[in-house]
Amino acid sequence: MRPPRVLVIEARFYDHIADGLLNGAVAALAAAGADHHRMTVPGILELPVALRFALDSQAAGAVGYDGYVVLGCAIRGETDHYAHVCHEAMRGIQDLALANSLAIGNGVLTVHNEKQALDRSEPERKNIGGLAARACLRMIALKRELAAKA
Repeated sequence: MRPPRVLVIEARFYDHIADGLLNGAVAALAAAGADHHRMTVPGILELPVALRFALDSQAAGAVGYDGYVVLGCAIRGETDHYAHVCHEAMRGIQDLALANSLAIGNGVLTVHNEKQALDRSEPERKNIGGLAARACLRMIALKRELAAKA
């Protein structure tokens, strides 16, 4: 069986946090022998749109992926914007995953401050990027297991 092919979609609004998330995800994918490609978007609200673009491209004959890892961060501010962005980004990602039977690893941080984001994004700390990549790989394996039984 060929190695899993994974698209990593990362929001770069907080570059230093995005770097940690990406490094953790890439290390986990490499350790598993997975092939991966990377797509960047400005912020987490664009993640589900980019995921939809990837699915549409695949339907039109472009390279397909077995799974997707979404990475990004929203830090609570002084307005309601944070709540709306977090809700819509997560809803959009989950809606696409359910509607299209996607293997997704969600590494989107929704935190109260930069310290929380750094603690969760750094590979030597909580390594949420790595956890998201491993979740994606597990969902790919589960999907393959179920398809083999069909």
